[in-house]
Amino acid sequence: MRSDSESLSLHTPDVVVGEKLSTEQPTIKMHHSDMTFKVRLLDEEAILHIEAQTDDSRDKPMPLRMLAYASFLGLQYELPVYSTVLYFRPPAGQDDPGYYGYGNEDRGGLWFSYTVIRLYELEAELSLDAASVGLLPFAPLMKPPKGMTTKAWVQKCVETVQTAAVDNRTRSTLLFALSVFGSLVHDPELFDEMISEEMMQESPFYELVTQRGIERGIERGARETTIENMLTVLEARFPNANINAVKSHLETITDLNRLKQLNLEASLASNFETFQRELET
Repeated sequence: MRSDSESLSLHTPDVVVGEKLSTEQPTIKMHHSDMTFKVRLLDEEAILHIEAQTDDSRDKPMPLRMLAYASFLGLQYELPVYSTVLYFRPPAGQDDPGYYGYGNEDRGGLWFSYTVIRLYELEAELSLDAASVGLLPFAPLMKPPKGMTTKAWVQKCVETVQTAAVDNRTRSTLLFALSVFGSLVHDPELFDEMISEEMMQESPFYELVTQRGIERGIERGARETTIENMLTVLEARFPNANINAVKSHLETITDLNRLKQLNLEASLASNFETFQRELET
């Protein structure tokens, strides 16, 4: 179907109108790995957005994702947005063109570009300047000097952090970050050998991650115990029922309170089918 309004908008009579699309706008949510800052440049105030990627984008092409993030931030803060993607390990980012565009001078369109940094392609020795401490945690992800083994390179990175002119708290944080990022590419045991827990303990981030790990361990243990008790009750009350049919379903439930409710239902249900119906609601 041709339409005069669409032809006028696109400066051409050769327009075929298809289906009408919904105008409802979904909300764009930033990933937890995103880093967004308000910055002051020489000639303007702007938003700096950095997207960290260990692998290629799966659900949507990265150019479209970056366009969506930049549009969201620009609308929210009404400031220019400059975006960068950091790719940590190969082969991520090999096909990222660093831009998204369409259209022409007649009908208009859009051109959006962003910076693509593949850390694994950078010359690593440039990052070992102890004065540039912010780059030190990323050094193991970069190309080591020619002829240097992976172990020797990681050791050199660790030694550079240890001799950096920073306070102990910052040094602990740098070592913790170096271990986390470096383990994305290299064997984590390398960092376990060279960076002890004592060396990272003064970092508030290490303390936070450790505490979360303890809390998750306690919660995981409580979940496993609740499921085990529930299955024991079901087997005792309904010996002819197919308990394995519900076991795999129970193991996918992460809400401990929900499991506790089901545990009670296992004790009260008049038959196994009643429990199954409760499980599926």
